[in-house]
Amino acid sequence: MRTSAFGIQKNVNGRRGVGFFEADLPDMADDEVLIRVHAAGLNFNSIWSVDGKPVDPFQLVTGMVRNNPGRESHLKPYQIIGSDASAVVVAVGRAVTNWKEGDEVVVHCSVVDLRDPITERDDLLSQSQAIWGYETNFGAFAGHAIVREHQLHTKPPHLSWEDAASYMLTLTTAYRMLLSPNGAGLSTGETCLVWGASGGLGIFALQLAKIAGARTIAVVSSDERAAVCLENGADCVINRNEMKNSLVDEAGRPNPMAWREWKKKIISLSMDEPDVVFEHVGRETLAASVYLARRGGRVVTCAASSGFESVIDLRYLWMQVKSVIGCHISNRQEAAEANRLVMDQRIVPVVSHQADFSELPDLLDHLRSGRVVGKAVVSINGDR
Repeated sequence: MRTSAFGIQKNVNGRRGVGFFEADLPDMADDEVLIRVHAAGLNFNSIWSVDGKPVDPFQLVTGMVRNNPGRESHLKPYQIIGSDASAVVVAVGRAVTNWKEGDEVVVHCSVVDLRDPITERDDLLSQSQAIWGYETNFGAFAGHAIVREHQLHTKPPHLSWEDAASYMLTLTTAYRMLLSPNGAGLSTGETCLVWGASGGLGIFALQLAKIAGARTIAVVSSDERAAVCLENGADCVINRNEMKNSLVDEAGRPNPMAWREWKKKIISLSMDEPDVVFEHVGRETLAASVYLARRGGRVVTCAASSGFESVIDLRYLWMQVKSVIGCHISNRQEAAEANRLVMDQRIVPVVSHQADFSELPDLLDHLRSGRVVGKAVVSINGDR
């Protein structure tokens, strides 16, 4: 079938173009589901796709097909991007048993070959694992999309289509990072420092930490963002723009003087040194995160919005027996547990920017420039 879409196209000379276009969707595989997208959430990976950095998106799709033989239908002169959606099931493949036409769903963006035995232990250990709409084709930014059966979860009935499209990628990632034994395993009474606490990941980190019974220190860039964090469970807030010293210099080398300043600030707030540091900034903060974590503490990271290469002082890692834990999205069980928290209204999505599909490029610019608090969403098919 044919659908309106936003993503990346190759022209006859092989050059990349970004924008809206009409695309042909292939026939579904036996384990796939065709969905009609009502709304789609924005994430930073779509900015990476648009920029073609750090990896060209077509190379990512090629790599996914190499690790998933039989998915050659994803190799097109275009890629439809987008990794969060709320939708209605339109049709199902022959092997699909858990979903039927008319079901209202949200999409978990982790795609994996369930025939790989390692998935019984953890989906993220499988070489076949990929991110829908970033490493695969036929993502969320379209009137219709193609997903695998295991990606779907029931849409919380109390949420609008837009709110329901906003949370799966960031919430399930934050869930694995903080509450899962695959992540930091945050416990009651512990203290958690959250960088970028007013963003899509950070707000969910604050809410999840509160569920775990932990105390949180939210780091933000303005008083407006501080207020949002306090509304979402933060015990105290640090405005990084009020700190005197930069955590890194222009070359990206860490500044220990700034680390000591941050530690004094935390103590002045009557907070303990963090047991867990929730890290997704990367280059600018990772060295400080390792320093600020208490002896035996854990730094858990899922991204690097300020840069992928970081310089850290390893002495604070080994001499104080700290850990750095890498997390990437979540497995099926973690996603189901996180979605249940939304269904039970214990987790509340925060959407600050909502627009029509035609305004998607402008909304991506808002996300890139740091103007989005919580999540941004575009309406595609609405309630029609």
